[in-house]
Amino acid sequence: MPLYLKAGMNHILRAFIIALLALATPMQASVPANTSTWIGANYTPAYAANQIQMWHEFKPEVIESELKAAVKYFGINTLRVYLHNILYDTEKEVFLERIEEFLKICDRHGIKPGFVFFDDCWNHVGIAIDTPPPVDGRHNGRWAALQDAERKDENLPKFKAYVQAVIAPHREDKRVLWWEIYNEPNMGDAFSLKLREAGYGWAKELKPIHPVIACWDDHPWTDIVNAHNYTVDWAGWDRQADMNPAKGTVFTEAGARWFGKKPASSGSPIEVIEWLKKRKAAHKYVPGVYFCLELMVGNSNCRWYWGTPDGASEPAIPWCGLLWPDCTPVSYAEAEAVRGYATGRKQALLFEDFQTLPPQEVARVPGWTRYGSSAEASGSRYLSLSGHSKMVAGESAWGDYLLEATVMLKNGGGNAGICFRVNDPGPGTDEMRGYYLGIDNQSLYLGKMEHGWKQLAVVDLAKRPNKMENDTWNLLRVAVEGDRIRAWLNPVHDDTRPVLDVRDEEKPVMKGAIGLRVSDRAALFDDVVVLPATEIPR
Repeated sequence: MPLYLKAGMNHILRAFIIALLALATPMQASVPANTSTWIGANYTPAYAANQIQMWHEFKPEVIESELKAAVKYFGINTLRVYLHNILYDTEKEVFLERIEEFLKICDRHGIKPGFVFFDDCWNHVGIAIDTPPPVDGRHNGRWAALQDAERKDENLPKFKAYVQAVIAPHREDKRVLWWEIYNEPNMGDAFSLKLREAGYGWAKELKPIHPVIACWDDHPWTDIVNAHNYTVDWAGWDRQADMNPAKGTVFTEAGARWFGKKPASSGSPIEVIEWLKKRKAAHKYVPGVYFCLELMVGNSNCRWYWGTPDGASEPAIPWCGLLWPDCTPVSYAEAEAVRGYATGRKQALLFEDFQTLPPQEVARVPGWTRYGSSAEASGSRYLSLSGHSKMVAGESAWGDYLLEATVMLKNGGGNAGICFRVNDPGPGTDEMRGYYLGIDNQSLYLGKMEHGWKQLAVVDLAKRPNKMENDTWNLLRVAVEGDRIRAWLNPVHDDTRPVLDVRDEEKPVMKGAIGLRVSDRAALFDDVVVLPATEIPR
């Protein structure tokens, strides 16, 4: 999360803030903390707009479902969870009981949370035990920082009691992974720095078996380098990972997606996985990561980018968050990548992230065949197609499956999209047997091709809650079972239903490969996954 403006820090540059000190701490040993197996996300349940609402309106049945889905789809084994002193001040006994109940839920799912005590992000005034509804477009609009009215030395004893009351019952609790004193303290505020140092001491007094950490990066009051990064400057990620080899590193905020028309990604889960794999292959230290800021795309409103104006329309693809409130993945490709990395459990018939595609060369992607008379295929970390062309991959024997890809429309008046159940492909735009799901700036098209085009359905995108714009990533997904075809385009947090659910009852094509296609259009493609029918959402 970015720092609230009152904290005096430019949130756009937040990922580059690095503490100047890199000193050893009392816990220090010669071997760094092995965080490599820590695969997680920050967690606020979808119903909660901030951490206070999470605990004050505690809904164990919702948390149970969300954590079950986190493990099923992503192999999540840790969560970063925020607390707040207002909860301790207002309803101490209930608050402490709910922490214990939360730990029991986590333990049932094999998840070890870490807990954060203080935060300098976002709202420094006006926070109370009851939380107003979120405001569309306002990233983390209700998030609760340490309140300005409480930033006084006379409150230090109260804060000590809060920290120690939470840690003491769990000082030897193996269900807890770590304790974090301070998220993103304002480095220009003397009280924040005093509280960070004091909090570290209060935690250490209890001699917990867990590491005690705090932002930013490395300093004397963190047992592990606590890194945040929202860029694709992988050299910067490397510097943070290698900042203090004696301590090791955990990225408690590890990137986010490419939002809207921004010029670059913020470090998507799939891109972070690629970086981790490269470090592992090079026999370098591999840090733990908490992906895409949040587990849930919910009322925190982190699906919008920092500084998005109030009242903004829904984003085409959320900036942050791995799961929708209905506990299905935002991206099945991301789920495949993260779960495969975390557990070794892979389910995809095909997965292609184009991360190793050579820059600005005609693409020769292993396993893919290019067709088209005026086609160019190039790019780096994504596939670029233009003109009238298609790329085909997979097996002609595939029958029922789910296909998903992200598509960015560029210049041209035509359309771009995904092909499925592809047979007999040729160089012509419509030269194949199978189906096509495509988009332009006004419509979504579903058609059948028998070496020619037959339209099966069309959707007017003007009525959608998110706009169809060039230079913005869109998510296309199709599920085919027998003659039934379901299609999704840019689901939103309160409506993940398919936009099309039709049957092709006239000699349906029942098997075939998959493809990416443009017709009189330039477009970018990324994060292609094909999953077996058992993974189709019900």
